Amino acid sequence: LCVLLVSSSATSLSHPPPSDRVADRSMGFNDVLSGFPLYRQAGWEPPSQFGSFLLVSVAFTVVVHVWETYLDYRQHVRLKERGTEVPGELRELVADPELVKKLEEKGPASQAYGLDKSSFKFVRSTCALATSLALTLSGAHAWAWDQAVALGLVEGEIKVSLVYLGMWFLFETVTNLPFDYYSTFVVEGRHGFNKSTKRLFFVDKVKTLVLTAVLGGPLIAGVLAIIRAVGPENLAVYVGCFFFATSLFLLTIFPVFIQPLFNKYEPLEEGELKKSIEDLAKSVEYPLYKLFKMDGSKRSAHSNAYMYGFFKFKRIVLFDTLLTQTTTRELIAILAHELGHWKYGHTVLSFAVTQTYFVAAFYAFSKTMNFADMYRAFGFAATPGLSDTAGAPIIVGLSLFFSTLWEPVEHALSFLLTLNSRRMEYQADFFSTTLGYADALQRGLVKITFENLGVLDPDPWYSVYHHSHPPLVHRLRAIDAATAKSAATQKKQE
Repeated sequence: LCVLLVSSSATSLSHPPPSDRVADRSMGFNDVLSGFPLYRQAGWEPPSQFGSFLLVSVAFTVVVHVWETYLDYRQHVRLKERGTEVPGELRELVADPELVKKLEEKGPASQAYGLDKSSFKFVRSTCALATSLALTLSGAHAWAWDQAVALGLVEGEIKVSLVYLGMWFLFETVTNLPFDYYSTFVVEGRHGFNKSTKRLFFVDKVKTLVLTAVLGGPLIAGVLAIIRAVGPENLAVYVGCFFFATSLFLLTIFPVFIQPLFNKYEPLEEGELKKSIEDLAKSVEYPLYKLFKMDGSKRSAHSNAYMYGFFKFKRIVLFDTLLTQTTTRELIAILAHELGHWKYGHTVLSFAVTQTYFVAAFYAFSKTMNFADMYRAFGFAATPGLSDTAGAPIIVGLSLFFSTLWEPVEHALSFLLTLNSRRMEYQADFFSTTLGYADALQRGLVKITFENLGVLDPDPWYSVYHHSHPPLVHRLRAIDAATAKSAATQKKQE
């Protein structure tokens, strides 16, 4: 973009005749674009509309970065100005003076934690932008494919595609490693959340690499084989069915075989808590199969709880950190919230949305996979009509499609899903309230917030765009409103 600006300025300084200015600027624009990408495959030809895909990709990446950096800046300023304060409305909603006092005590720590994460995010996102632009403009994608072929480790497009993806995954792992390390051992460690050791950190990275190869490799190979076999016709249907079956398979094996590789799961011991959870599940007809406690404190002091499983084999998992942060009734109220997601069909809805997303994305890909200019713009040799992907590798077509044409759709859908997630959180809170846990749920949410040093008063724009859960004040307000409405309804019936 800077080169384009300089080129445009140089053209204007030369003061060409008015009739020639438009033509000269057009030539200067094309001359600048003709230099990118720097690496081009043998047999490469310039796109018919030179640079359009490349320019749109770079421009969109920069625009999104500027927008999200602006939101980050708003949040950073908000933290600096109000990070230690307990909002007036929150004081009114939290009836317990002890909890208000705790929020006030945690205010400075919450501000410091938020500012550290915010400052680190500025650095990481800027480095990510610079890396992305450098790779795109240098033609690294085309170069990486040629290197995967030149290695001669395997033959055939699908096998070379796996080598190509493996190279990229290793590159991303290595380039992200310093940032992940700093986030874990400096940012999280400085505020008392990190419990991981350096050995455990690197062992997790190795396990992730191995699992990605073992599970991701066959998945990608299957998708590529389907695309080669069926072509653009009905591509979305076949790939959609494949992803549906694969999703069910992964959801089945993930809690049984994959999660235990990273954490230890133990049956929750007998006692008041277990009996209360079983009684809660029975009262809402939730088919609880097993109840586990997970050693979340092995890596972090952050707390959580979740549910998973199909049909009559549903399980509930509690982080051991959560057990020490809340009372039994507060924990039951939080689990009632989680059961609300199940009762209102949020899990099924999310699964359906994911499958619909796959079908829509691959339908769009089937209509654009033969765009020769898309490949040429990034340095790949492509010939219209030579194959379903203009002679380029299928995996390259998928990568370029999702990083150029589909990227705006991806961001729009992500924002809509965030809004829907916030709606579902309100519904789940309402469900817990209808079971009589309004007060306990409010107390539990407040405790989780200050124990995790959550932001009490986030910037509204930042929160709407990034946060899948509404701010604490909004949730407490909604719970109060639901309680008042329920009481009014009951009084009217009496």
